[in-house]
Amino acid sequence: MAGLKQSGRTETNVAAIIAHPLRARCLTLLAERTASPNEIKTELGVPLGDAAYHVKRLHELGAIELVDTRQVRGAVEHFYRANVAPLHSDSEAEALTLERRQPFAEQACMLGFADATRAFEERTFCERPDYYVTRVPLQADEQGWGELNEAYGELLERVMEIKAASAERIAADPDPTPIRTSAFAMFFEVPKPRRGK
Repeated sequence: MAGLKQSGRTETNVAAIIAHPLRARCLTLLAERTASPNEIKTELGVPLGDAAYHVKRLHELGAIELVDTRQVRGAVEHFYRANVAPLHSDSEAEALTLERRQPFAEQACMLGFADATRAFEERTFCERPDYYVTRVPLQADEQGWGELNEAYGELLERVMEIKAASAERIAADPDPTPIRTSAFAMFFEVPKPRRGK
């Protein structure tokens, strides 16, 4: 769990990421590779002060971690990368306390929402007509909850198979044209409505 901060206010951290499109762009870049604010400035074409500010906020939010420092022309350059939430089996998750499970879920949401924010900003989210996004509010009993868990587990297995097969085909193609994709699926318990709401 190194590098994942436990703020006690998960919604604030996730909202803080997606509230700033440049912050979301910085996070998605750092999810792909290690970089310094100076490198981010160059790649995204933004002022260094803006890149440095949003990298600092991402670090404060626990979304990224400092992985290296280097002397560059008399100054210290800091290099960061995104924290990546590990995949847990149900039994592994059950062995963790809520306080240890929640930061992993928060990290996955921050990365997923950052991907979506950047895709909306750059108008790629709906560019292909066969994209998929849906929200299904429902009430499930214990059996239904278990069936949802099983369905999402099967979906993840299939997504990972597709990822591996696509990587093989792309590697074998002399002129590949990969479609950069983010697959983000979740189901979770929402709070009961407050009285009078």
